[in-house]
Amino acid sequence: MKIFRRIANSPVLDKIALAIVIVLLLFITAVLFGQIKTLEVSAEEVSNSLMIDKEINTLFSQYDLMESAEFRSVILKDSTFEESYIDRKLESDQTLKKLHGLVKEMPQQRANLDTISQLKDSLHITLTALHGKIRPSQADSTAMIYVENAAALLKSLRGIKANMLQHNDEILRQSLGTYRGLTFLTPLTTLILALFSILVFTVAYFRLRRHKDQIQSSEALLQNIVQSTDNIMNYYEPIRDSNGTVVDFRIAFANICNRDYLNLEPEEIVGRPISEVYPFVLKNNELERMIDCYRNDDTIDFERQVTVEGEAFWFHTFVRAMDNGLLEVMRNKTDEYNAKQDLMKVNEQLEVQNSIMSEAKKMAKIGSYTWDMEKDIATISDNFYNILDCEPGEFEPSFKTYRNYVHPDDIEQYDAYGKWFQETQKPREHTYRVITKKGNIKFLRTKGQFVEREGKKVMIGVVQDVTVQISYENDLKIKNRELERSNEELESFNRVASHDLQEPLRKIQMFISRFEEKEKDTLSEKGTEYFDKITEVAARMQSLIRNLLTYSRIGSKVKEVENTDLNEVLQKVQEDYAERIKEVGATISIKKLPEVQGVFFQLEQLFGNLISNALKYRSPKITPKIEVKSEKVPYKEIPTNFIKPAKEYYKITVSDNGIGFDGNNANTIFEVFQRLHAKNKYSGNGIGLAICKKIVENHQGFIHATSELGKGSAFIIYLPA
Repeated sequence: MKIFRRIANSPVLDKIALAIVIVLLLFITAVLFGQIKTLEVSAEEVSNSLMIDKEINTLFSQYDLMESAEFRSVILKDSTFEESYIDRKLESDQTLKKLHGLVKEMPQQRANLDTISQLKDSLHITLTALHGKIRPSQADSTAMIYVENAAALLKSLRGIKANMLQHNDEILRQSLGTYRGLTFLTPLTTLILALFSILVFTVAYFRLRRHKDQIQSSEALLQNIVQSTDNIMNYYEPIRDSNGTVVDFRIAFANICNRDYLNLEPEEIVGRPISEVYPFVLKNNELERMIDCYRNDDTIDFERQVTVEGEAFWFHTFVRAMDNGLLEVMRNKTDEYNAKQDLMKVNEQLEVQNSIMSEAKKMAKIGSYTWDMEKDIATISDNFYNILDCEPGEFEPSFKTYRNYVHPDDIEQYDAYGKWFQETQKPREHTYRVITKKGNIKFLRTKGQFVEREGKKVMIGVVQDVTVQISYENDLKIKNRELERSNEELESFNRVASHDLQEPLRKIQMFISRFEEKEKDTLSEKGTEYFDKITEVAARMQSLIRNLLTYSRIGSKVKEVENTDLNEVLQKVQEDYAERIKEVGATISIKKLPEVQGVFFQLEQLFGNLISNALKYRSPKITPKIEVKSEKVPYKEIPTNFIKPAKEYYKITVSDNGIGFDGNNANTIFEVFQRLHAKNKYSGNGIGLAICKKIVENHQGFIHATSELGKGSAFIIYLPA
């Protein structure tokens, strides 16, 4: 049913029905016209038959009158009837001529008329001869002979008359029958035509009414679509100058998108020139192009940029000539344009990255390959060819051709790896040697995996020339063995320092102590001075040995790492140096410090050394002040260059108002045994700050110092947050 309903509502069906109706109307009209024409012909035939009948009777009446006039002149011996005869003869000739005109389409009647003409001539001759026999005083004895001849001719004529009238009656009956039939069919046909026309016009009226309703609904729907579309849709009418040339366009219709995109009310811009409402059409010859489009009945499209309240919009504009005007559709493609610009930027970045990647592959000596194992067809990158000292595309890569480059000593291992990889299809690194085209031996490391491509599995992978790395690894193994020996020697030194060096020192200090208790008072002043120096040197040597042990025992890896509260660390340091702080009258300001991952005793030693230095290198003129503060900073803001595993760091600053030092020595003070002051003025052995640096680095951090002579110092520590 839906199909029939769709067909019934189809405009194509309307066109077909209209064509059929027109054909039927034309056919019925033609039939009616034919019937009317036939009716006219039939009427003419009836009329013609009646005229023929009338003229036949008239003709023969005239012949009878001619005979009567001649006979009267003979009988009455009166020649006055001659004039009457001549008149009847002329009339009969005219009647005969008229009959010839009436029966020109009737062969049989024409033949009869031809016979009548002949008999008429004979009759005329006879009657004329009879008339010549008339004498005023006596009658001609031969007159009766002519009278008898005339009577015989008239009898023949009357016979022809009877035939003509009979034939004419038959034609008349036929014509009357046709006429009566046509007089019945023609009104009936006219009635049918009228009824059919009424039916056609009734159906056409209702269909037109329905189509009008549909058009109104379509117009309403189209209006809703036009007003709800995301595109600006306008219709323009041409504005002409005095010469009839189009110079501008007037807005005849504008949808609501003019308000949405251009802040223009549709009601306010209708009727105004587009050059006034849209000044951007005056740029880039847009108005001229639109005029040409209208003049050439064409369609054009172009891109245009419109700035609204400082914001740029991009529109793809379609202009089409139609109905003595222009239809313009402006599609907002700002998002597409911005996306395209972003895509172009991404493509540019991708090209740069591809270029960088290509250069990186060359620098890293990396190549790639794709291998169809079923067909033994491979594709390798240009850099893979370069690794083999070949030109790109120099040989067709396959398992067999590439296998020729594998080092003979690694062939068995290479084949075993390939077989294992095919069976397991698991990625695994494999290192082997190749002999390049130039005879160079290179170590290649490869790793591949299987992927689906076009319904089949292929292997893709990378190879890297690791000849230099393997060389470095071999060198590194040698150096590691050397380092292990150095560590063993250092451990041996630690044992010596911790026992063999300290044991004699303890005995020296023990003898010094006993000598001081019993023999010091017997020494001279110079001897006492020397003895005090021996005591001082022994104490300094003991401190040096302890610091060296401390420095050497700080390993490269932090052990026993835990959450360490630096506030507790600083509290412990203040307790350890409480007497010294009180002795010099120093004030220590410690702001809230964070928790870090570290070893408590190492961090205690770190801050203890820094506090100790601040107390040691104080200015004699002012009261010592020490400040410890902390803040969190991102790794990018750390100006120094070191390996930064964390994204954020705690920046801890320990500052004082002591004597300071020359800023040019900021790096050297962290080296072992580096001192900036004389031993006789400030005690120490130059290991404390080196220990601080090693502890900070052991916690994956960094330490540096800033200072000026006479203006104090600041030690900045960065520890991972």
